Amino acid sequence: MKINRFLILTFSFFAVTLSCEKDVVEETPIITVEPTPEPTTPDDSGTDTSGSDFVEGIDPNLNDEPITFEEYGPSFDVDNAQAADRLEGNWGFFGGVDDVQITVEYAENPDSDNDVNSSERVVKVTEPVGVQSWAGFYFMLEEKVNFPSGKEAISFQFYSPEPGHVVLLKLEDELANETEGKKSTGDLFAETTGTGWETVVFNIPDKEGRDGFYNTFTLILGYGLTNEEETTYYIDNFEFATPVEVIAAAAPTTAPEVPTYSADNVISIFSDAYTAVEGIDLNPNWGQSTVVTQETIDENTVLKYENLNYQGTVFETAIDVSSKTKLNIDYFTGDASTLKFFLISPDGDDADEAAEEKAFELDLTNEGQWNRAIIDLTHFSDVVDLSEVFQIKVEGTGTVYFDNIFFYGGESDSGDNFTNEYGGAFGGAVVVGTTFNFPSSSEVWAGFAELSPATLSFPHGGKITFNGATAGTDVDLNFKFERLGHNAEGNGAADTEPSFSTANITVSGTDATSYTVTIPAQDEAYTFASHLLYLVTQDAEVTLTDIIITSYHEEQ
Repeated sequence: MKINRFLILTFSFFAVTLSCEKDVVEETPIITVEPTPEPTTPDDSGTDTSGSDFVEGIDPNLNDEPITFEEYGPSFDVDNAQAADRLEGNWGFFGGVDDVQITVEYAENPDSDNDVNSSERVVKVTEPVGVQSWAGFYFMLEEKVNFPSGKEAISFQFYSPEPGHVVLLKLEDELANETEGKKSTGDLFAETTGTGWETVVFNIPDKEGRDGFYNTFTLILGYGLTNEEETTYYIDNFEFATPVEVIAAAAPTTAPEVPTYSADNVISIFSDAYTAVEGIDLNPNWGQSTVVTQETIDENTVLKYENLNYQGTVFETAIDVSSKTKLNIDYFTGDASTLKFFLISPDGDDADEAAEEKAFELDLTNEGQWNRAIIDLTHFSDVVDLSEVFQIKVEGTGTVYFDNIFFYGGESDSGDNFTNEYGGAFGGAVVVGTTFNFPSSSEVWAGFAELSPATLSFPHGGKITFNGATAGTDVDLNFKFERLGHNAEGNGAADTEPSFSTANITVSGTDATSYTVTIPAQDEAYTFASHLLYLVTQDAEVTLTDIIITSYHEEQ
């Protein structure tokens, strides 16, 4: 820290006494004036834990000494926060929503009885419910840092809420974001190993030199979290450190399984198996630290995200995926601790004027191997306009490989169609033409069978569509499939398995209405030659026409 030095003032007074015989010179003593302490007024934003000894509002200087926040530190008063132009102030915060913002203040150490950090004063950061997953803050130093030899890393103490918690640090210069010539280390990550106080270390990359570039520390302490509840973090003791050993992330040696979905039913973003839509920018400049490359593995091209924090993909023309039902993503990582995939559509005219996005969190339990995520698009459709997807985004850590990113399913020709009439009544059930009845006088097992059924299988599921109308009373019904044909020799109770039934569906109204019943996926080895219809509601007529069974070629 630079401190103004006061001059030592020396006053000399010479008295001259004249006499007729000689001059007498009297020397005054030297008086030293001690420097007057600068006035200190603790901000309302902080808690001074050591009385008047702490000076708030001084930019620390890491080149002189570690930043301990014991004797002095920056002012985290919200009134002193920088505006976007960064012309005044020495700190700032970001990632809030309207009036919901993070707070930064000085506080007592929540746990000083430990071997890592026993200091009295620490910095407390509170993230309320509703702030963005990337909410954080920054503070400025007095001088741009110069790294001592062998100390090309920054460490600080972090009070970890849990093991595996990801903390982000970025060193920047004082220029505003998106300013030409701005310098940054990019986003750097550390992952905690336990709870309580822990030292986290960030290796500083050599980008045409490290020294004399950075005077701003940017921090996201709850990186990647959704902030569904208020969370408090504590940090302390910034200093130069010995870089930690970096273990190279595992890389795939084989390509993922080749998808077999019909190309006619696919909207592809990235895959060797399909032609991608035109006008895709796989690496727009969003200020990310992610390094994007393409590699060939086993004669197959994959997308590699290295040093991932976030990464976007932009479509020149928004794509309409509302007719599709699924999103396929193949991914491989050996070191990611969090990984989320977003679909994004333009602003939906709500108050925040921001694009509409929703994330799907990818499973990381199968580390070091290819994983295939098949995501139902209904996961996104409550937020994202699927008819106008213009961006996708990935958030995460580590190194991740992607392949076979495409939308599929939902087309009428995505399966084989079979027409059924269910003319064979049994057990006392009654059918006249296309009108069915389940009298209360019939057997409990009474129903209707297709007399000329095709032998079907449903490895990817299917559906049954029909038009239905009642005589005025709602009718519940379902469909059942069994192994042997209804009239097959030897068809008895022991020969019906495997079998399955659909869920009940209610037909209502006297006007013919279209209905769809879902067929759940069955073991690919199972075949079904018996197609049965059962009414649940007794003594009520229902007319069923245009009954079509569809067996899907692929998962929908």
